[in-house]
Formats: sequence, structure tokens, C-alpha cells
Amino acid sequence: MATRKPGKKPATDTVRKTKPTKKQIAEVIEKTKTKAEEYARDPSKAKKLLEDAVKKTRDFTGNRGPLTEVWGYLTAFFRLLRAYIRKDYRDIAWGPIVLVIVAILYFVSPLDLIPDTIPGIGHIDDAAVIAFVVAQTKIDLDNFLAWEVERLHSEDDTESDQTQPA
Repeated sequence: MATRKPGKKPATDTVRKTKPTKKQIAEVIEKTKTKAEEYARDPSKAKKLLEDAVKKTRDFTGNRGPLTEVWGYLTAFFRLLRAYIRKDYRDIAWGPIVLVIVAILYFVSPLDLIPDTIPGIGHIDDAAVIAFVVAQTKIDLDNFLAWEVERLHSEDDTESDQTQPA
């Protein structure tokens, strides 16, 4: 049986203590909503945010750490915001698009509940905020993903119609 040095805590205790509570996440989201609404109203600001977010994802080429489980949702948020900015997809209410922007803002910001610069744990809070927003916007996100798939199929059908001999 392995023994620990006195005063040294196991790594799981550190993670457990650094993982934000639902209350903390809800408070952060509430504080960020006003700023997110500004981005939702201003396509040029939203586009810049999206560029910053995509640029930040390049830092995660190999190990995504705590973001691994929510990565697909985060990138779906990027595509949703891009489609919203371009006015390609507007079948989403104000509240859910604001929450999506909150998640992206939180991801981009290095100064949050747990600073992103702390190796290994700096993105635990980002992952928690993203997961919280996914839970709040699940139906809207699923509708957007279905729209994306439908759009891809309709583009494929259009292309195959154009390549068929008359």
C-alpha cells in the first residue's frame, strides 16, 4: 500500500476542489449575459469573437485536457454563431443564442474562475460552463445540427443533379 507524504493531497482532491459548482457557473453566466447580448446585436463584434475563439482552438492540437468531452459541442457553438452572423440560420430564440455566445466568450477569456494558464486544470471551468450551456440549449443545438445535416444533404443533391447528363 502506497503512502503519501504528510500534507500532500491526492490529485483527485485538487480537481474536486477546483471544479466550479453549479452555483458558480450560473453566476458567471449571469454576469456575462449582458456582454454576450452586445455581441449578438453586433455582427462585427461577434465575428471577431469567433475569430479569436478559432485562433485559441489551435492551442489544442494534441491534448485538449478537460475540454475533450465538450470539444464537439464547442465547435458546434462556433458553427452556430457563424451561421447566425451570416443570417443563414436564425431559427433560434434570443436567450439560447446569447448563452452560446456566453460559452464562447468564457472559452476565449483567459481570466475566469480558474485561470487558463494553470497547467492541467486551467480549462476545467471552461468545460463546466460549456457543458452547462449545452444542457440549457440542447433542443436548439440539436435543431441546428439537424439543419446542418439537412443543408449538407441538399447541397449534395444539388451537386449530383448538376453532374448528371441531361
